Amino acid sequence: MSAINDAPPTPLPAAVDAEQLTRLLALREQLLAEREQAMSPAVDRALEMADYYLFLGLTYFGYTERLFPEQR
Repeated sequence: MSAINDAPPTPLPAAVDAEQLTRLLALREQLLAEREQAMSPAVDRALEMADYYLFLGLTYFGYTERLFPEQR
Protein backbone atom coordinates (compact mmCIF):
# COMPACT_ATOMS: atom_id res chain seq x y z
CA MET A 1 0.00 0.00 0.00
CA SER A 2 1.14 3.54 -0.55
CA ALA A 3 1.88 5.95 2.26
CA ILE A 4 -1.19 7.97 1.34
CA ASN A 5 -3.54 5.05 2.02
CA ASP A 6 -1.78 4.13 5.26
CA ALA A 7 -2.01 7.61 6.77
CA PRO A 8 -4.82 8.15 9.29
CA PRO A 9 -7.55 10.57 8.22
CA THR A 10 -7.01 14.18 9.24
CA PRO A 11 -9.70 15.22 11.72
CA LEU A 12 -11.81 18.25 10.90
CA PRO A 13 -11.57 21.29 13.16
CA ALA A 14 -14.06 21.32 16.03
CA ALA A 15 -15.81 24.38 14.57
CA VAL A 16 -16.54 22.47 11.36
CA ASP A 17 -17.90 19.53 13.35
CA ALA A 18 -20.13 21.83 15.41
CA GLU A 19 -21.43 23.60 12.31
CA GLN A 20 -22.19 20.31 10.57
CA LEU A 21 -23.93 18.94 13.66
CA THR A 22 -26.07 22.07 13.89
CA ARG A 23 -27.07 21.78 10.23
CA LEU A 24 -27.85 18.07 10.57
CA LEU A 25 -30.03 18.72 13.63
CA ALA A 26 -31.94 21.40 11.70
CA LEU A 27 -32.37 18.98 8.80
CA ARG A 28 -33.65 16.34 11.20
CA GLU A 29 -36.25 18.75 12.60
CA GLN A 30 -37.44 19.45 9.05
CA LEU A 31 -37.53 15.75 8.26
CA LEU A 32 -39.60 14.96 11.35
CA ALA A 33 -42.00 17.82 10.57
CA GLU A 34 -42.41 16.54 7.01
CA ARG A 35 -42.98 13.03 8.31
CA GLU A 36 -45.88 14.26 10.45
CA GLN A 37 -47.48 15.60 7.25
CA ALA A 38 -46.88 12.45 5.16
CA MET A 39 -49.86 11.71 2.95
CA SER A 40 -49.29 7.96 2.72
CA PRO A 41 -47.79 5.17 4.79
CA ALA A 42 -45.16 4.63 2.09
CA VAL A 43 -43.93 8.22 2.32
CA ASP A 44 -43.97 8.01 6.10
CA ARG A 45 -41.85 4.87 5.99
CA ALA A 46 -39.38 6.36 3.50
CA LEU A 47 -38.93 9.41 5.72
CA GLU A 48 -38.52 7.14 8.74
CA MET A 49 -35.72 5.28 6.96
CA ALA A 50 -34.11 8.59 5.99
CA ASP A 51 -34.21 9.56 9.66
CA TYR A 52 -32.35 6.37 10.60
CA TYR A 53 -29.52 7.21 8.20
CA LEU A 54 -29.47 10.83 9.33
CA PHE A 55 -29.27 9.60 12.92
CA LEU A 56 -26.18 7.57 12.00
CA GLY A 57 -24.62 10.72 10.62
CA LEU A 58 -25.46 12.58 13.82
CA THR A 59 -23.75 9.96 15.96
CA TYR A 60 -20.59 10.42 13.90
CA PHE A 61 -20.47 13.96 15.27
CA GLY A 62 -21.06 12.84 18.85
CA TYR A 63 -24.82 13.29 19.04
CA THR A 64 -26.16 11.33 22.01
CA GLU A 65 -29.43 13.12 22.77
CA ARG A 66 -31.42 9.93 22.19
CA LEU A 67 -30.20 6.37 22.10
CA PHE A 68 -32.68 5.33 19.41
CA PRO A 69 -33.92 7.63 16.65
CA GLU A 70 -37.54 6.61 17.20
CA GLN A 71 -37.56 7.82 20.82
CA ARG A 72 -39.65 10.97 21.20
